[in-house]
This record gives sequence, C-alpha cells and structure tokens, in this order.
Amino acid sequence: MAQHKNRSEFIHAFLAIIGGLFVVTALSGCSSGGGASSGPSKPSVSGQYAFWPMPPADPHMQFLQPIASREDVSPDRRSALSALVFGEEDRQQSAIEKPYGVDMKDGRLYVCDIRKNTVVVLDFEKKQMRLMGATGFNALANPVDVEVADDGMIYVADNERRAVFVFDAKEKFKMVIGHDDFRPVGVVTFGDRLYVCNLDLQIVEIFNRFTGELIGSIGEVGDEDGQFRVPLGIDVDTEGNVYVIDLMRCRLQKFSPDGQLLAAVGTSGDAPGSFVRPKHIAVDTDGIIYIVDAAFQNVQMFDHEFRLLMHFGAGGDFTGAMNLPAGICVDDTSLKYFVDELHPGFDAKRLVLVTNQFGFSKVGAYAMGERAEGWSISELTANAADVEAGLGANPETMRLQTQTGELPPEEPAQEQPAATPDESGDAADGEGDGEEPNS
Repeated sequence: MAQHKNRSEFIHAFLAIIGGLFVVTALSGCSSGGGASSGPSKPSVSGQYAFWPMPPADPHMQFLQPIASREDVSPDRRSALSALVFGEEDRQQSAIEKPYGVDMKDGRLYVCDIRKNTVVVLDFEKKQMRLMGATGFNALANPVDVEVADDGMIYVADNERRAVFVFDAKEKFKMVIGHDDFRPVGVVTFGDRLYVCNLDLQIVEIFNRFTGELIGSIGEVGDEDGQFRVPLGIDVDTEGNVYVIDLMRCRLQKFSPDGQLLAAVGTSGDAPGSFVRPKHIAVDTDGIIYIVDAAFQNVQMFDHEFRLLMHFGAGGDFTGAMNLPAGICVDDTSLKYFVDELHPGFDAKRLVLVTNQFGFSKVGAYAMGERAEGWSISELTANAADVEAGLGANPETMRLQTQTGELPPEEPAQEQPAATPDESGDAADGEGDGEEPNS
C-alpha cells in the first residue's frame, strides 16, 4: 500500500519524458541520449540490469532483486554441522511459499503467505525473518492482504476467518474487525479510517480502525459505475481518495473519502490500458497508479488522470519476469536497503514490490525513477538484460514500449459470463487456475 504525502512535481516531469521521448530519439544524430555524454568519468558497471521501458526508451523502472526467503535479508551462515542436522526442512521453513498481499515500511516487508497461512515479515534493518499471526487462538487461516498504517499498526485481511486482524507496531495481536456477511480481500487505511473490500456483500466498507466500528460503505452490487462485482484491489492517494479495482468488471473506480464516485475507467481487452485479470493496486505519493494483471503478468502504470504511462514485467525466464503476480505495494522509506542493486546511472525514487504466485522470485523488488543526470541512454542500457515487452508483445505493446506518444485504439469490452463471486474462482474459493488466495 502506498505511503502518503503531498504530490510533487515528479509526475509532470515523468509525463514530459514519456510524451516526448520518441520524437527526440527518432531524430537520428540529434539526440545526446543515444551517444556518449561528456563530463566526469563514471563508475565502472558490471553485471546486467533489467529496465523498462525497453530501449531506446528512457528507463523508468529497474528490477533490483528477487526476494524469496530469510537468506535475502540475512545470508545463511550456518555451520556445516548445522546444515547437516537441520537440512532442507530448515530452508523450507524460512522460505516464502505462496505470496499474495504485500506491504513495506521502514525496512520491514510484510508478505501474506496463503500456503503458510501467516504473514511473513522480512526485516531488512534487523536482518531477520519472523512470522506474524502463525500460532495461538488468533492465528491466521488465509491472509490475503496487509496494510501498514502511518502509525505502524498492521491490518491483515483473512478471508477464511472472515475478519481483519489488527496488530500493533511491534506485531502483537490487538483485536479483530468484522461482522456477519464479511469476507475481506483488500484493506487500506487513511487517518482513522479502515477501508475493506468485502467480497460477501460486494462493496467497500469503512470502519474506524481504532474501535472497529462500521461507519459507512462505498458502492453497491451491479455493473454500472459506482457499483461492483468483485472489488479486490484497493488503495488511497494522499488526499484520501479511494481507488478500487474490480476483477470481474476489469474497471478502476475512484471515490471520495466518503464514497462519492469521482471517476471510472478501464475495460476488458488485450491492448495496453485495458485489463484481463486485474488484482491488487497501489497509488504512490506522486499520484501514479500501479495495477497488477495476472493474465498479462505485468504491472501497468497510470497518472492521476488515468493516462497510461508505461508497463513493466512479463511472463518468462528473464531477469525481472513475473509469474502470476498478485500483490503490489510502493514504499518511499526503504530504498536504502537496496542501493547496492541500483545501476549507478539510474536515479531511483521509490521501491515497488510485486508478489508472484509461482517461480523463484516470490517478491520482485523494483525501483521506479529516471536516468541520472550526466548519463546517456546508451550508457545506461549498455549492460541491459534482455527482457520481454509483455502483453504478448502485440503491435500495440511494442508501440507503447518504444514510446511513440500515441495511445492504443479503444477496443470494445469483451462480454463476461454472468457469475457470482464464488463462481469467479478469484479470491473466493480458490478454484480455477491455482493462483487464488485459498490454496
């Protein structure tokens, strides 16, 4: 979930770069971006770095590293005897198995593991891994989303126990929030409010996050704007506006803090800017919206006016690939723990963490930013790893990735078969393609 503060001018610079890049790079011999730059000598660069968009576009997203176990925060220093005694079982206990929702704040990464039935905490500051909600009367059963509030309180949506579990900043259990006909699948906080996607009632409910009192709701069941079928992903911007992605309707809707519909965009389709299987969502402090799509196996990024900026990730075996992604969060507080993974010519602004249901990269760590001053595009991408464009690499995808400045043509929405939430196979019973919260 996103951290919250005033929107900066970064978004305007980002749009200017995205909108004008192709015109500049297309003028052969006229752009300094493609040639060597003058100035002080630069540090040597070794290894390969995965960037999006793909060259010759100006990179705005770098893959940093996969995160899958305790060893990614604290290297295994066991003795040979210890390794022999505890062996593979010990390694499995320290590994993330099937992640879903995710959040990060101040060096602590919280991952909902729907196979371990707990929240895995990877603490980069203390270099340790621990489990939250794993034992006791209030143990979690199927945690699918997690939110760390500004005061450090932690809120976990458990759609099997049908409650939001609340933990304090020291990860100690405090209380549960819920009622009859309650199946939480997405959570976010703002001020004293807790917003919850309730799959049973197919609406968003508003609680006082300190008392658990239900104080309001957003939307109703239906297929029109202001209504939901499967509200799954949720986040807020710095002004408290609420963004909800509907998995069934492939639609993103924006509401005021009290539930007034402000905007709605999106349709089902295979062109950039449309969706097939949208999951979780994040909104950063610049107002950029990130939406995970499990079918595209990527993340699409939109500005605060819902203009498509770019996308990153794709299915495959390359560095930074995604494998049935589900959860996402952005974090402005923990970049310092990943500086060794950054290309020296990339000026990172924030972290973007994406969970993958399968593969070795259970949580993919990315950095969003821009080319550092004094570095040309050719210098920055000289060590670029081969990556896929995503979205099936269709002509519209390739046009987006090379930044022509043109928007893809609108396509009519594909008809969706009528289904109840339990029949959809998503976030309900876990049937279908094996990617869902109940395993």
